[in-house]
Amino acid sequence: MNRKLVSVTLTGTMMMSMLAGCGANAGQATSTSAAGSSSAAATEAASTSTAAESNGNAQVITLSGWYTEDNMSSIIEAANKQLNGEYVIEYTYYSLDDYNNILSTQLQAQEGPDIICDGANFPARIKAGNLVDITDQAFLADFNDAGFALAKDGDRIYGIPSYGWFDGVWYNADILDANGVAVPNNFDELLEACKTLSDKGVQPLEFGLSDGDTALHSLLGLIENDYWEKDGKDFDYQFAMGEANMEGTLNEYVEHWKKMIDDGYITPEMVGISNDQALADFIAGKCAFFNGGPWQYNNLKEAGMNFGIIANMGTSSEDHYLLGGPACCYGVNVNSANQEGAMKALAALASLEVQQAFADANAGGSSYRNGVVVEVPDEYANIKDILEKGNIACCWDRWSVNMPSQTAFDEFRAQLQGLVTGDITVDGLLQAMDNKVAEIRYQ
Repeated sequence: MNRKLVSVTLTGTMMMSMLAGCGANAGQATSTSAAGSSSAAATEAASTSTAAESNGNAQVITLSGWYTEDNMSSIIEAANKQLNGEYVIEYTYYSLDDYNNILSTQLQAQEGPDIICDGANFPARIKAGNLVDITDQAFLADFNDAGFALAKDGDRIYGIPSYGWFDGVWYNADILDANGVAVPNNFDELLEACKTLSDKGVQPLEFGLSDGDTALHSLLGLIENDYWEKDGKDFDYQFAMGEANMEGTLNEYVEHWKKMIDDGYITPEMVGISNDQALADFIAGKCAFFNGGPWQYNNLKEAGMNFGIIANMGTSSEDHYLLGGPACCYGVNVNSANQEGAMKALAALASLEVQQAFADANAGGSSYRNGVVVEVPDEYANIKDILEKGNIACCWDRWSVNMPSQTAFDEFRAQLQGLVTGDITVDGLLQAMDNKVAEIRYQ
């Protein structure tokens, strides 16, 4: 487990590079230990005490998430300014691999942070009764209804959105130009580009499969474009309700995507590489393509790269969809010992200043908050039309109607590692998904 605790008031003003980046800041309280161990508890208690002393009489409101403390610093700083010294938000980082299990364990024990952060599993937190109903809070009026896609149950609202995410494939324009490779406009052209680069001794792409989920995004992007947005518009609801299976339906699409593995562009060695390392290799010019999203834009820009982004495409060159939707949502833990402070912290996170900080950290991403200004960078020229059309969708959000979809997503990611290493077939992967989902459906 990777766990780090940060209070912005301790570290001062820190530069925010992007959401989901890497690195720790000097001056942060940091611990790495087993969840629930006495050493972890002692570290957290010591850090909380230090933060409280540093902030005078301000009461600490706790928040945790899988975004690194470096990524969250400017957002937490903006929120703490809104709280004006009465409260201070203290943020704890857990690695993506650990977060879902840790938060679930805490909530089952009627514990956990004052503010709950979650993405695709936010609907599951609502169904489990972990979140306070905030339907009557005035600050909700500043958001459009699409932002509550993961935070509503019927007509009741339990959380606020942060920003709208999408992802795609970053490319190093200089590497492509130097090797006479055009920017791909569909998945098969991406395969051709990878072959040309590989034949010239250039590593085409890199995935950090040990902890990253972008290879799965690549696969699901192809299926979104080639099936779900065409003949399979009803599949995800039927799948969620137990009326359809992946095995026997999605095989041909997974087999087509598997050419990335069969042709040697995605390798078993990548299962041992972290997403942070893959990003660092891309920035260093060691590969031509890297799957990611707006949360990495500032990193690439600050590195002085000549880059652009394309969608995770299907086989068609027209009417592309980006994989994306509402990112993490925030809500008040029903078991928070400081309900008043937690609600004020949530109101701060809903403020224009903090929502603008989310947008600034995700260049080109969307916002659901009235008044937030979002600019599309020049590097997004290849996807600008997709963004303007609003062609953004995400299958696992659709699964949330009848399952904790993050659990299904995590299973898919784990099974995909087996596909890369050759330990499982396409048929076996999809059958494993059907079996897992059968265990976790609500009804």
